[in-house]
Amino acid sequence: MIKILPFLFLIISCSPPKKIMDTTFTIIYNNQIGGSENAGHMVIQDNESYIQFIESLKLEETQFANFLKVDFKKKNVLVLNQGQKNSGGYEITIESIVNDNNTIIVKKKETGPKKGEMATSVITTPYCIALIPKGNKIIVE
Repeated sequence: MIKILPFLFLIISCSPPKKIMDTTFTIIYNNQIGGSENAGHMVIQDNESYIQFIESLKLEETQFANFLKVDFKKKNVLVLNQGQKNSGGYEITIESIVNDNNTIIVKKKETGPKKGEMATSVITTPYCIALIPKGNKIIVE
């Protein structure tokens, strides 16, 4: 009985394993031309909306290989738009993702040409398309 008692305490004191929250993301595509004129983001949660969005980009067939088949049961598609810019050299991407109790917090990173750096004189609309974990709420910072 004395040998069983420590083993019993060990089993009782163990807690169930914590569920690991998914914080992985994959950049599917990004470009300086073709995004929205207004800065913001869009979350796509189903295949039909995703296909409509891809068709609206008016890409060449060779570029469609970049778009992976998405499992919308596990992932969402996030589109980040930097808005209209007066020159080239701008980019928007994801820096990190935090999954806080099924609330997905996306930290975006926006870059532009450095002061004094030469940039193309053309109007651009940078955007980024990424796969992010499924969540009840998505916050973009």
